[in-house]
Amino acid sequence: MNQGGKIGHPCDGICFISQQSLRLTVQLPIFLFLCHSAKVRKKQSKHIKIFLKQHKLSTGEHLSDFLHYNCDRLIRTPMRGHKRKFIPDAYEHIFQHGIDYNLIFYSLEDRLVFFTIFSVMAWQYGICVLTLALMFNHFHTLLRAVSSKDLALFIGTVTSTYAMAFNRDAGRKGALFEKAYGSAPKTGDKKVRTSIAYSFNNSVEKLLFTQAEDDRWNFLAYIGNDHPFSSPIIMARASRHLKAAIKEVDHHVQDHAYLRYPVIRRLYRELSVEEREQLTDYIISQYLPIDKAALLGHYKDYPSMVLAINSNTGSEYDLKEEYKADSDLAYREMLEIVGQSSFGGNPHSVITAPLKKKKEVADYLRRATSAKEYQIARFLHLRD
Repeated sequence: MNQGGKIGHPCDGICFISQQSLRLTVQLPIFLFLCHSAKVRKKQSKHIKIFLKQHKLSTGEHLSDFLHYNCDRLIRTPMRGHKRKFIPDAYEHIFQHGIDYNLIFYSLEDRLVFFTIFSVMAWQYGICVLTLALMFNHFHTLLRAVSSKDLALFIGTVTSTYAMAFNRDAGRKGALFEKAYGSAPKTGDKKVRTSIAYSFNNSVEKLLFTQAEDDRWNFLAYIGNDHPFSSPIIMARASRHLKAAIKEVDHHVQDHAYLRYPVIRRLYRELSVEEREQLTDYIISQYLPIDKAALLGHYKDYPSMVLAINSNTGSEYDLKEEYKADSDLAYREMLEIVGQSSFGGNPHSVITAPLKKKKEVADYLRRATSAKEYQIARFLHLRD
C-alpha cells in the first residue's frame, strides 16, 4: 500500500534540505542576537533558516510577526527543572492544547491550514507520523523523530506557524497555544497500539461520533480510501472551477507548501456543495502525513485495524491531559449559531469582538445551546 499522500514520508530515512537553497531576505545574525544566547543561536540557526524560507519573510511586518511569536516560544529552551523524557526510535504521543484550553479550530479553513502546515513540516523535519487527530481545542499525534531536538523544533514550528496564520486571519494578537506540549514515549507494540486507538477515538470519547472512522479529522478513513467522504472525482466531468482548484493544490504539494487562508477560500469559492467535499478529500489525501505502511504494520490489515480501534478506545496515563466528561457537541451547536449571518458568518469574529459583545453572545449561547459555562468561555476566548 502506498504511504500517505504526496508530500513524502521519512520513516525509512531522514530528509535533508540543501543549505544552498535557503536564501534569506533578512539579516539573520541580528535576529539571532535578539532571540537568544550564542549557544542556542548556533543550535537553532538551521531551523530558523528553514522557517524563514517557508514563510518568505522579506518585509518588516512579517519579520516583526516572526519575532513576536518565536523569541519566547519557538526558540525557547525547556523550563528549568523540567527534563522531557525521550527514547530514541520510540514513538512519542504528543498532546497540545490551546492556551487556557481555548478553541483553536473553528472552521474548515482552520483545519486545512493546520493540517497542511503539519504535513509540510513533518516532511521537512524528517518526522514519521502514525496518527493525527484534530479536536476543537487540542490535537493528538503519535510520531517518531530522530532526536528530542528535532521533535521540539517540529512541534514549535507547526504551532507557531499556525498561530501566526490564525491570528493574522482573525485580526487577533497573543499566544494561541500553551507554551509546553505533553509528550510520552511509547515502546513495544502493545503500547503503540493502545496509543493509536486512543488517538483515533478522541472524537468518539467526546460523543461527536459513534465510530472512529466517521471522523474526517482523525484521518482514519483516509488510510483505506482516498475519498471516504465524497464521490470520486472524474476529471472529464468535473467543472472548470474544480479542475483549477485541483491543479493549484497539486502545485502546492509539489512545492511542499502549505495552504494559506486566502488560497483555501479562493479554491472553494465557486464550488458546489458536492465539489467542496470532493476537494476536501483530495487535499487531505494528497497531503496526508500518516505513513500507511508503518501504521498498518501494527495490524493484520486495514479492516482488522479499524475493528481493533473500535473495540478498544485505548487509554493514556502518561500524559497529564485534562479530563472533562462533557460532550463536545456543544461546540458544534455554538459554531452553527455564530455561523449565521446575524453573527457576521465568521466564527473568528466572536473571539476578537469587544468584551461587551462577547458577554452578549455568551448570554445568548447559554439560552440557545447545551454548552456549559467553561465551554462558552473557551469558545469565546474570554480569558484572552
